[in-house]
Order: sequence, then C-alpha cells, then structure tokens
Amino acid sequence: MANPPKSGNFDKKPPMNVEEYDTFIRLFCGAYEEMFKLTHCYLRAILPRQAKILVVGAGTGMEILEFAPLNPGWSFIGVDPSADMLAFARKKFSEKNLAGEIELKKGYVDDLKEEEVFDAATCILVMHFLRDDGSKLELLERISKHMKPGAPFILIDGFGEPASKDFEEISVAWKNYPIISGVPGETVEQIFKEVIMKTVQFVPESRIMELLETAGFIRVSKYFSGFLYGSWIGYKK
Repeated sequence: MANPPKSGNFDKKPPMNVEEYDTFIRLFCGAYEEMFKLTHCYLRAILPRQAKILVVGAGTGMEILEFAPLNPGWSFIGVDPSADMLAFARKKFSEKNLAGEIELKKGYVDDLKEEEVFDAATCILVMHFLRDDGSKLELLERISKHMKPGAPFILIDGFGEPASKDFEEISVAWKNYPIISGVPGETVEQIFKEVIMKTVQFVPESRIMELLETAGFIRVSKYFSGFLYGSWIGYKK
C-alpha cells in the first residue's frame, strides 16, 4: 500500500477495503505476481544468505510472502500506515507458517530508529501515490538514509507522461487486462477514471531516474516493465 502524507486516519479512510485489495490489485496491475517473482530473483542474486531488508509500504505482505520462504536467513521490517493492512498481512504469515524474523510496524519510514540500517530496501507500488512536489523525493531520501552503502534498492512505480500519445495507447491496452479477466468494460472505465487516474501521480521515467539520483542511488537500471509500471534497481551511494 501507499505511504501517503501524514494526515488523517488511514484506517478510517483507506483507498479501498482491505479484504478487496488483493483481488483488485491482481486484476488492475498487469503481471502483479510476476513483478514480485522477478524482484525476488534479483535480490537472491545480490544479497548474502543473511540480510536485513526494509519493506516500505508492506501492506498485505506480498513482498515478505514471496521472499521469506526460500530465504530463511533474511529478516524483514515492514512499515505501513494502515493497521488493518498489517493485521491482514500477519494473518497470511500465520497461515503460511512463515518462520524467521519478521516485524511489521504501523507508521512511516521516518518512524524507524535513526540507527536502523538495512542491507536492502523495497518500495513497491508506493511512491506513485505521492505528488512530485517534494514528497516523492522526501520518501526516497528517507529510505536512503536507512540503507548501508552499496545496498540494493528496488523501486516499482507508475510512470509515464499523461499528455502523450504513448500514454493514451498504453492506457487502452492496460484497460483490456481486467476486461479479458471478466471485469465489465463499464466498471473498468469507472475505476480508471475515479480511482487510478485520480490517485496515481504519474511522472516520466526520466524524472524517476532524476529522483533516484538526487536521493543518492547509483547504477540504476530497469529490469521489468508492464504497461505503465516500471521496476528499477539502484544501489545506495
């Protein structure tokens, strides 16, 4: 889930019902499960058997559910502003009998202890909910502050230029993803209009690269793209 500005009570006014989120995201985010699998593959190629990972926007627990079972030496701290989301994640972890060190904290990155540093961090489907008014950069800088030099950082985010022809064409293709899965076209159009296009703050890929560089990440490269979502890996300078 998102790591929105600190205002209001997130649980009283969430973007959607917690129980509906897992179904919704799989219908409206193309290759949702694959992006986590590919990220898992990348982190396994880089990280040692013992590693401490920060999960920003832990939500319903997808990162940890994907990473933890095959990497018993990895430990996780997940932060998210929604207590309901985290409770749902804990229920999943219990059902899967996940072992290892997993800690979920209600809050934000800057609620972490100053001395806490990590061997890797992920920020998946989070930053695009923030406006590019300094909020995106602030989030990246806060994450960077808690990472060891050389540590890998995974960012998966919406990107694109809404006024461009490419954006328009890709949006049409994207809408077909839930439609071919059985969601009525009228429902898809309504969700795109009332939810996705109002909540996702798209910026061009060049801007994402600039934000990452400014926040202190180097050797940034894209390893996956699906419709208007991209996956990048960079390393803490």
